[in-house]
Amino acid sequence: MHIARARSLRSARNLVVTACIAAMVVGAAPVASAAEVAEDPALLSGGYSFKRSEACFMKRVNRARRARGYRALNWDKQVSYVARRHANSIASRRSVTHDYSLGDKVTRWLRLGQNTGRGSRCKSLFRSFIRSSKHRANIFGRWRHMGVGTARAGGRLYVQHVFESRRDPGNIYRYP
Repeated sequence: MHIARARSLRSARNLVVTACIAAMVVGAAPVASAAEVAEDPALLSGGYSFKRSEACFMKRVNRARRARGYRALNWDKQVSYVARRHANSIASRRSVTHDYSLGDKVTRWLRLGQNTGRGSRCKSLFRSFIRSSKHRANIFGRWRHMGVGTARAGGRLYVQHVFESRRDPGNIYRYP
């Protein structure tokens, strides 16, 4: 991560961000096991809804895109669910890593991108994403849909953005 401004160095101690753009085509993957499905609270509640922190990121991304003349991205529950599972995983490990098997978890996709990070809250973490050229490239990329997953652990917010081009691409978990 490269931080250009001195004031950003203060937040760099508390923030880890990484970016990745993936471009490949894959086939469908197997359905998740009952144990994997049962461990997710979103499934147990009988419906999927976006957390406040997830909606915060999606609103900020779309606000930034519209300000620069780009089309707003549609919120996608399929990829959000995949992103949330990854956010839960990195939060439980308290380590920020990309989901290198993202292309196997999202099905029927054309192009995928991801931003992964950890910070204190949505506003400061989004600001760090915008200041990073790779993250910014994803935010302003030629996507049509976006999913976001967040999780909290140790006083930190862990986030996974997933950008994709195809509507309702599906996922191996068959949810939501």
